[in-house]
Amino acid sequence: TGFDVKFDGRLKARLVAGGHRTPEVPREEVFSNVVSMEAVRLGFIMSKLNSLVVCTGDVGNAFLYGKTREKVFIVAGPEFGPELEGTRMIVDKALYGLKTSAARFHEHLSSKLRRMSFVPSKADPDLWIRKLEDGTFEYIARFVDDVIAFSANPMDIMDELKKTYIMKGVGKPLYYLGGDVVDLPNDWKKEGIETAFSAHTYIQNCLPKLAKMCGKEAFTSHKTPFSDVYHPELDTSPFCNKDKTSKFKSLVGSANWTITLGRYDIAYAVSTLSRYTMAPRDGHFAAMERVFGYLRNFPKGHILLDTGPAPIREQANFNTKVDWTELYPDASEDIPDNMPEESGDLATITCYVDADHARDKVTCRSVTGIILLMNNTPLAWISKRQKTVETSTYGSELVAAGIAIDLIIEMRYKMRMLGLRLEEQSVLVGDNMSVVLNTTLPSSALKKKHQACNYHRIREAIAAGFVRFGHISSEINLADLCTKPLGSASFHSLLGPY
Repeated sequence: TGFDVKFDGRLKARLVAGGHRTPEVPREEVFSNVVSMEAVRLGFIMSKLNSLVVCTGDVGNAFLYGKTREKVFIVAGPEFGPELEGTRMIVDKALYGLKTSAARFHEHLSSKLRRMSFVPSKADPDLWIRKLEDGTFEYIARFVDDVIAFSANPMDIMDELKKTYIMKGVGKPLYYLGGDVVDLPNDWKKEGIETAFSAHTYIQNCLPKLAKMCGKEAFTSHKTPFSDVYHPELDTSPFCNKDKTSKFKSLVGSANWTITLGRYDIAYAVSTLSRYTMAPRDGHFAAMERVFGYLRNFPKGHILLDTGPAPIREQANFNTKVDWTELYPDASEDIPDNMPEESGDLATITCYVDADHARDKVTCRSVTGIILLMNNTPLAWISKRQKTVETSTYGSELVAAGIAIDLIIEMRYKMRMLGLRLEEQSVLVGDNMSVVLNTTLPSSALKKKHQACNYHRIREAIAAGFVRFGHISSEINLADLCTKPLGSASFHSLLGPY
């Protein structure tokens, strides 16, 4: 094992092990779980709802706190002095470079958080929760050695962590996990919106490097991330060589992380092009460059942290006063019996759903698009080609609505397990009137028997009373961004409010 050490009476430099030269270890021993970006966004939104303060910090020399389970030794060199030179020394600490060091620190920090009376939440195992004497809650999210506290007094949490760890960069979050936390100007603050999430710094850092990798000074600017007339499945341009294929994969990887940081406006383009990573063509490569040309043109796009009501609820048409007792007499929401007591302002869920029928001209598969808002803040999104071939627009839209219902159920569970005060009914909106009527009117029968699972899944959720499904026009359906390429005017019209 290789080590970089300086010795003059005592160890001065940090030891770094050559983990690639150590024996193989079981897979479960290696990895450290990390909090999801979705959970981090959820933490910021619930902090606003519950009047909590957000504070971040970084654990210095984190991996050196744990004890390794790997059986590793070194033979001391001359830098250890004449008395120890040639001695075999067993490695006790979880050094940087060892395969399992991240997992060992994860265990060490878990033990510390438990001693502080935190427990992993059921919403995300790396978003920890602690109940206070007044019945309220505070939270800690962690991403390896980066921690973020959501609390009325977050510095108390950081001070407690300082008793065990060297904490660096403690303070108000400005940049977390590659994303920016932006303080908005006073014009926004007058509307009660003070913070936004952005990928601006990441985009600004990666654009020059990726452009240079592609042999360009800069990517050509574009107003949309994807051409509305281009079908990559019909592309017959030459296949990329090995070097260009590797560059294509790098572009896809950077774009996917940009989506994770909140830029769902490129989700359709990247999802579509990601299918060709093993054998991209020159046309696919050019389309991927266009995505970054769009990001170059609009690098500052951000998600507003808005805890107000979603305006689309006032524009949707809902079927009311419907009696489901004959068809679903026992329908009810599955409420967890171990959820924390509710607190804070009301948390709401509004979900846009859409599908583009037979978008793929070769396989005739459709594309599902979903954007879910917590209050009026985009929290989660899906842009994905469907697994089945549907023979009608109705069929593809019903598949998408079934996925949306599952996402709503998942988010309602997560919010409850974090102690949020959740509204009785969440809202689902889509632009296909046939699907809305077929799933919201008890007298409407299913004509496509292979869709029975989605059909009853949606109707039972509506009958249980925790979802309302309303119709909106296509021009205001935000999920259109995730199902198809749009012209510049339509694209920016939908994107503007967020």
